[in-house]
Amino acid sequence: MPARERSASPASEERNNKKQKVSAAGLAAGPAIHLPDPATLADDYKNNRPYRHLSVGGLFDDAVLEGIVTESRSYGMRHEEGSLPGWGWEHKETDIYKIRQTPDLTSLDPEHLPEETLEKLPYLCKLKESIYSKEFRQFVQKVTGCGPLSGLKVDGSVSTYTQGSHLLLHDDSISTRVVSYILYLPNSPADLEDPALVPSADKTFLKGWNPEWGGTLELYPIADGETKEVGPPAIKRSAKEDVKWGNLVFFEVQPGKSYHSVEEVVGGEGRQRLSINGWFHRPIEGEEGYEKQDATVLKQKHSSLAQITSTPAKPMIPYPTDVAPPTGLTAAQLKHLSKYLSPSYLNSETLERLAGQFVEGSEVVMHNFLKPEVAKAIKAEVTKVDADDYAPYTNDGKKLVPAHETGESDEWKLEGPASKHRYLGLSVDAQSAVRTPTIRSVLTDLYPSPAFRAWLSVVSSLVVLAYRAEARRFRKGLDYTLANGEEREGEPRLDGVLGLTWWAKEETEEEDEDEQDVGGWECYLAPPDVDEDPAVYKSTKAAKTEDTPASGEEPSGDAPSEQEKKADGPKITMGGVELEFDESQLSPSDFDTDSEGGDMDDGPLLHLGLGFNKFLLVLRDPGVMRFVKYLSTSAEGSRWDVCGEWDVGQLEEEEGSDADAEAEA
Repeated sequence: MPARERSASPASEERNNKKQKVSAAGLAAGPAIHLPDPATLADDYKNNRPYRHLSVGGLFDDAVLEGIVTESRSYGMRHEEGSLPGWGWEHKETDIYKIRQTPDLTSLDPEHLPEETLEKLPYLCKLKESIYSKEFRQFVQKVTGCGPLSGLKVDGSVSTYTQGSHLLLHDDSISTRVVSYILYLPNSPADLEDPALVPSADKTFLKGWNPEWGGTLELYPIADGETKEVGPPAIKRSAKEDVKWGNLVFFEVQPGKSYHSVEEVVGGEGRQRLSINGWFHRPIEGEEGYEKQDATVLKQKHSSLAQITSTPAKPMIPYPTDVAPPTGLTAAQLKHLSKYLSPSYLNSETLERLAGQFVEGSEVVMHNFLKPEVAKAIKAEVTKVDADDYAPYTNDGKKLVPAHETGESDEWKLEGPASKHRYLGLSVDAQSAVRTPTIRSVLTDLYPSPAFRAWLSVVSSLVVLAYRAEARRFRKGLDYTLANGEEREGEPRLDGVLGLTWWAKEETEEEDEDEQDVGGWECYLAPPDVDEDPAVYKSTKAAKTEDTPASGEEPSGDAPSEQEKKADGPKITMGGVELEFDESQLSPSDFDTDSEGGDMDDGPLLHLGLGFNKFLLVLRDPGVMRFVKYLSTSAEGSRWDVCGEWDVGQLEEEEGSDADAEAEA
């Protein structure tokens, strides 16, 4: 479930119940629930692994659940013509998820929504009343042993995962959350029949889900085993809960332990992994069971947890200190570079132009970077590897989500933790048969070489001091990196990324506006404010910040449309990209407005699309974050690259040079 914090409902429980009954007119009074003896479920809950959880069906009236599906088809896209006033779907996309979601269930109240909207959502209002009822909260308490739960702090929404939707690994740990829940209402149009589906009572849609369509809830253990209380997550899931109509999955929120994700949905257009998802919180002041929390202790606890669950980056490798930093390229170095680089990037005129462009903009993109014969060899290697590895994951022309072990070998090993990134990294120590020898040569013979160090110094006008490099394979349907950056203090670093994605479009090919965004692109973001969550980044569509070619052509960017400028709260947008604010900072009145928000000129610092034989060199300031967007199952193949980071310093003039120059003048 996407990490977000919601404000508590301002009304008392008694007042809430009264208003909810008004909005659920025509339905029987009281919660629409059928609860078994919690003692019959408690053992299953406690014994499930990798942490305590449970999936159980039949807890809610099926007529209410079917009614919610029917209602959801009238929501419309929020702020668009025909949508329910103050309500509707919102497309949300960050480095961690891509879904459609409604406003919070808290807003299902006359204080937040107009009567005409509430009258069209009676079944959803009834379900909200049922989930947060005293009877249901006591049931959850007895099954989980979690202690008192708030009936006032409502925190949930309706979410729909359609083709390409996903949610990457997280632990749901925010504020006073105690228990997470997901109620599955998967459905398909009546004409998309499948043996796994059954018709609704009114025959207007089909209920159910085929596991081949993805959307599974994936559960991850702690990396070093279940004997540890907290720690970073393992790279692969150890358990899953398939999507089933009417099933409720719930588990205690355990910081540094309750790791989970939602597999990408690949069911095709029309099928919806609809769900009601949210959290139960600790009681707030004035409720039975309320206990005041020491803010200082909580802050220290989360700080300690962050240290325990963090994984340090691979160390930088310093260049020999007994060799002076290069100030130019020798004949021997040019000879070594000519084994790999296109001749145009080795002549003095091109290097001078690149250096000027880099000094001016701190970035430069070089197309056709490797010489043709090297690029051709790499393309042949990676194309064959993808064809071999993905062959089992196609069924009647439909692409299925690959298994987590896809492509693993002594040569390509899984890199994690999954809370930061997941991809295959090339092992230079592999003893078995090597399927990608040319990429290995670029990684081991080009990137670490004194010649490439000297070339980088010439292009960047900086002293290159240390490096780390890796070759990466981002497998479709599996891999990504999440937004992160170095400390705010320190020196800038050089990033060099050589894109080797064989199926990426050529620069001469026109972009199809209707073409599906399959991810795999890389994005650089400015450092967030101290109190801002760096993961809260979204876009109504993929960022379209074009790279600047080495020829010096000016970039062209799409301006945000008028529709993209509309918002239900403050936002910063540019080029169709938004930075999403922490919704816990919004007041209750923010739920019931469709007014436009003001725009500020801000957004991603850089967006680099997929490419083949394209080298990006960029100077990254301290604190700047970056991520590689999750690569969709619908992509043609993997994203391949060889990336490097270099510690750099400024070139210093020799002492007395200015005085000597003046004397000579």
